[in-house]
Amino acid sequence: MSVPASAVTPPLTDDLDIVIPTIRNLDFLEQWRPFFQPYHLIIVQDGDPTKTIRVPDGFDYELYNRNDINRILGPRSSCISFKDSACRCFGFLVSKKKYIFTIDDDCFVSLEDLQFFSNREECLST
Repeated sequence: MSVPASAVTPPLTDDLDIVIPTIRNLDFLEQWRPFFQPYHLIIVQDGDPTKTIRVPDGFDYELYNRNDINRILGPRSSCISFKDSACRCFGFLVSKKKYIFTIDDDCFVSLEDLQFFSNREECLST
């Protein structure tokens, strides 16, 4: 007699933030959705703070730009450099989680990873 597999709970959901520095819309997150959706994202916008950054629906996130950093850090805001993705350091600073994972906005999931994840989910749901 087979026993149905229970849903797999993603690890560390209460202990991990994902920090993403960006200058562009975050459409790349659609590929990462199976991996990142259970986690809280801290997005730090580099460049022009008046530009609107689009984040796909369904993600739990905070979005900060240079204006936010200046407001929060005041005269110490100059310690967060911009135009070199080091703005991610602000995400490290505001995270309240035990662990932080960071990824650039131009990193994509390999087809092998997506296939593995799809097969794993199918096996677990049967």
